[in-house]
Amino acid sequence: MSERVTMLIEKREKTNSRTSKQLRKIGYVPGSISRKGKESISVKVKQEELLRNLSKYGRNYIFNLQMDGDENIAALVKEMNYSPIKRDLLSVNFQEISFTEEIKVNVDIRLIGKESVEFRKLLVIQHINEIPVKGLPQNIPDFIEVDITDLNADDKITIGDVKFPEGIDPEIEADKIILTINKPKMRGLDTAAESDGEEDAQAEAETEAE
Repeated sequence: MSERVTMLIEKREKTNSRTSKQLRKIGYVPGSISRKGKESISVKVKQEELLRNLSKYGRNYIFNLQMDGDENIAALVKEMNYSPIKRDLLSVNFQEISFTEEIKVNVDIRLIGKESVEFRKLLVIQHINEIPVKGLPQNIPDFIEVDITDLNADDKITIGDVKFPEGIDPEIEADKIILTINKPKMRGLDTAAESDGEEDAQAEAETEAE
């Protein structure tokens, strides 16, 4: 396994809302580290560093959290909370992991061949954007690829159609539909039919008037 990226964090002594608000004003995100069978740890992390690392490595990346210069914890981002209107980042929750215990996470879906389908004037209707999976942390992929290049109208892809990496199992029903391929509605024909109907009605009205 390649060396994990280190993210610097600091312990928080005070955890009230006033202190959290003050931390956000100076560029920190209040958070916590959840640990199985242990008490969670209240921490803070620089927002710029957190967002930069997540943008580069993804939500399912296992970071090396270095706390107070000596303690290191292998963890991934479990949850991020945002304000409902402005969508400001309010807090982050890390999850300590063990490389010998399976975890459950949501993995993004990446479509291959969407341009090919749309070039044929077909619509790709995606029903879900991520798949809940279970596996060892080091085996969790950044995304799941779904190839739709050769699909035609009325075709569909379900969870059961997807090939998952070795050691990774979906935590969702096999018949759950991921996407469907539809024909676009022929609005031009509908409009023409409506126009013909209006012309017929107008002709009838003129005949009655005569």
